[in-house]
Amino acid sequence: MVVDSKMIGHRIKQGREQLNISQERLGELIGVTYQQIQKYEKGTNKVSAERLSSIAKNLKVPISFFFESTKESLVSEKCEEKNYSVQKEKTLSPQEQELLNYFRFLPDKDTRANLLGFLRAICKKK
Repeated sequence: MVVDSKMIGHRIKQGREQLNISQERLGELIGVTYQQIQKYEKGTNKVSAERLSSIAKNLKVPISFFFESTKESLVSEKCEEKNYSVQKEKTLSPQEQELLNYFRFLPDKDTRANLLGFLRAICKKK
């Protein structure tokens, strides 16, 4: 896969919008102007590795997030009743994005594990 500035910029914008933060706020977090964030998002300016690492940290995503497919996210759906896994390309809905964002803000592994256990229990009842 060829990675270019526009692809990385698109992913920066996508991550920023998922957290519902402005270009100005992201700029403040990483120490640049909102105009610089605009240039990164448009692919006009290249993002250094150090800056991309800072952006990833502040968007709460792994660095690999910027190098994944920009068209759609690969989502694995598992049907436990029929005991099989299906992977298909699917864009996350706004509710799914919101759930993922809140999940990322949970304070620790135990809390995340408890929430996942709760969700599994609800899904098994259906």
